[in-house]
Amino acid sequence: MSTTIKGSCLCGAVSFAIDGKYSPVGQCHCSKCRKVSGSDGNAVFITAYGALRWLSGEENTKIFIVPESTWKSRFCVTCGSPVPFPNDDKKIYFVPAGLLDDDPGFRGYAQHIFVGSKAPWVVITDGAPQFESDARGESDGQRLA
Repeated sequence: MSTTIKGSCLCGAVSFAIDGKYSPVGQCHCSKCRKVSGSDGNAVFITAYGALRWLSGEENTKIFIVPESTWKSRFCVTCGSPVPFPNDDKKIYFVPAGLLDDDPGFRGYAQHIFVGSKAPWVVITDGAPQFESDARGESDGQRLA
């Protein structure tokens, strides 16, 4: 997809815009995404590093790295909302889809990853492809970097 879309955290301190292309949304069911979202997983899409512009509050964010892991989360220090974060080589941003204020145009999930470690109470009912781990075969708790 390609358009300009905007998003923000719960308190509004952090806001951003994406100018250009972005991927369809996927749902990660790993244990860490469940904990960071407080739900059955984390709906995320990807955009190029240069496509994301911080409109406000980038300085109001912190990065949490799970000890002895590569798994990361960036969040607003005021309200705790997860916010966009780059991969290690700063080529892409992972964007939590729930932050969007605008309609991105996608409908439904393009894929479900880490279904091998999803919560036992979750039943996936859509027809999107399901992967036991991720496309690279990473185990639960690893973040694409």
